[in-house]
Amino acid sequence: MNNALKANERELIKLIRFFSKRATQLMETGELTAAHEQLTQACQNLETQLLTHASNRTAILTKRERLEKLIEDNAQCPKCHKADMLKKQGVTTNEHGWKCNTYRCRRCNTSFTWNRPNNPWHMVAFLELYIKELEGTLTADMEPSLRQHTEAAIPQLQDSLFRLQPVLQDSDEEVQALEEKEREMDKLIHQFKNYLLIEKIKLDTYQE
Repeated sequence: MNNALKANERELIKLIRFFSKRATQLMETGELTAAHEQLTQACQNLETQLLTHASNRTAILTKRERLEKLIEDNAQCPKCHKADMLKKQGVTTNEHGWKCNTYRCRRCNTSFTWNRPNNPWHMVAFLELYIKELEGTLTADMEPSLRQHTEAAIPQLQDSLFRLQPVLQDSDEEVQALEEKEREMDKLIHQFKNYLLIEKIKLDTYQE
């Protein structure tokens, strides 16, 4: 769990545990006051809140990461039409603003950009455009076999689109809610850390 915590969260938990340890010592000597007890309880509650938040953050970001890797390219070299000697070189943004992978075919020694997006968000826009283009090609004088194939492809693509859209929307809403929660938690951590540091100074001064 410690790896899931951010630096400011780890720092605050360290302070919280110092006060919890101090409270235990005061209990043993019978010096624990109501104020100490209240502070210790607030510390424990906040630690639980921090650990729960870190766990939720990890779950949301892991889910998001899996979603980002959902699209499989199945790229092929435009020259030899094979995929076995392709090496991914990077990512570029095409004229539509979609992120696409760039490859080099080691067989043909040629570099190219694959003509499909590498992420599900841009894939939604690609599918919408592709469906529109396919619908535009359906004409009365079209070859019957090609027309049949195109007509069969459109509902399959629409189905993929309809299944993908709500999943992405849920993920976007989760990430947005997480970002808002992060801002709230960062503010709370900053305030509580400063308060505990003042209490620690007072405690150290008292002990001297």
